[in-house]
Parts: sequence; C-alpha cells; structure tokens
Amino acid sequence: MNLSEIIETIKKLVEVRIKIAISKLTDDLSTIITRVAVLILMLLVGLLALLFASFSLAFYLGAQMESIYLGFLTVAAGYLVVLLLLYMIRNTLSLQQTLKSGLTRFIFLFKRKRSL
Repeated sequence: MNLSEIIETIKKLVEVRIKIAISKLTDDLSTIITRVAVLILMLLVGLLALLFASFSLAFYLGAQMESIYLGFLTVAAGYLVVLLLLYMIRNTLSLQQTLKSGLTRFIFLFKRKRSL
C-alpha cells in the first residue's frame, strides 16, 4: 500500500463514520419527535375526557341542587381550588424534579431500552 491508498481508505472510513452518525442522529430525533407527539395526543385525549367528565358532574350537581348554574359554579369552584393549590406548590423543588424526571423518562426512554 502506498500513501495515496492509505489516504483514500481513511477518507472512506471517515465518510462511513459520518453516515453512521447521521443515521443514528436521525433515528434518535425521529424517536423523540414521535414520543412528544404521543405525549401531546395523550394530553389532548385526557383534556377531552376531563372536559366531558366536568360537564357530566356539573349537570349532575345541577340536577341535585335543582339549579344548573349552581352545578357549574360548584365544578368551577373545585377547579379554582385545584388551581390555587398548584399555584401554592409551584416552586416546590420535589414537584419540579418529579415532573422533570417523569418527562425525561418518557421522552428519552429509548436510550435505556437500546443499551440493555
């Protein structure tokens, strides 16, 4: 082997390495995007379920109190209490760490599966 053949071999090796790195990056990126899309769809379906459950509860409470607007008002007050509680614990470090680790585990789970 002369010097030009060694240089060509090294160039081809570098090109193959670059193609492998791009392929791995594309695969990881598509997995992350898919997981984020699934998370968004889960949130939307959950919100729709919560919406219909809230309407059902409001109408039920309204029928029990014999006043539909009181049923809706009661459900709204319940949500305001939950909002107030969440506002009060928004800066809690343990809550932030729990949410962060949960989202990280969900979105980047493929790295753990692949390494096993």
